[in-house]
Amino acid sequence: MDISLIGIIVIAFSGWMCLDCLQRKEHIVWVIIIIALIPPIGALIYFFAVKAQRAGGSTSPTNMFNSSTRNASKDIDTEETLQLKELINQFHKAYHYEKLGQVYMEKKRFELAVPQFRAAIEKDPELEEAHYGLGKSLHAMGNFEEAAEALEVLVALNRKYDYGNAIFGLAECYRLAGNDEKAIETYEEVIKTFHFFKAQYHYARLLDKKGDKQGAIGSMKSIIGLSKDLPDYKLEKERHWIDEAYKFLRKNGVELA
Repeated sequence: MDISLIGIIVIAFSGWMCLDCLQRKEHIVWVIIIIALIPPIGALIYFFAVKAQRAGGSTSPTNMFNSSTRNASKDIDTEETLQLKELINQFHKAYHYEKLGQVYMEKKRFELAVPQFRAAIEKDPELEEAHYGLGKSLHAMGNFEEAAEALEVLVALNRKYDYGNAIFGLAECYRLAGNDEKAIETYEEVIKTFHFFKAQYHYARLLDKKGDKQGAIGSMKSIIGLSKDLPDYKLEKERHWIDEAYKFLRKNGVELA
């Protein structure tokens, strides 16, 4: 067969698979795969992984997900989750596990998100988004000690991740797990760098709990002082913690002008 004719057939087949992908509203990743891989490899992968399975009426998750996981997630599976599962089965990439975990987390199905984030971390121990998702999911489930462990790894990789919310979350997990000493130490770092009022308030309460009344009062006063320079939108956001600081000070006999 003439080489130019083979080229035309390959291009036509790849174009057909791209069009099919768009018509089915499959994930855009498939279009990238079809185009990026040496023609017609990407198109063939799409054909057998998606088009042929859809034609055969197969909509169940891929074999790598055991039956208990399928039963637990079937009520929330969507085209997006099914596509991600197919991609995981094809490529076993940490990125796809992490994205599937994010989808489950957004749906508040944290028990389904956790194993996806763990699988992502196993594939890529430095995938920051997976450590963060794992920590947030475990926190939402009330597993504060495990959440702290996940966030410890993330903070070791990047202390400023998510504009300080990761290390702040670590301090919160320590506090909620009853590890006051580590919570105080971590809150101190958060306050120095990011000035979150909620962090400063809970830090003050922990100092008070520890018996350092003057330290607690000083921290609450700092909240009031810093609030004077806040723009209106930020002031409104922090209003609750400012009011709580005033209440604490009044309760302890401290009146501010």
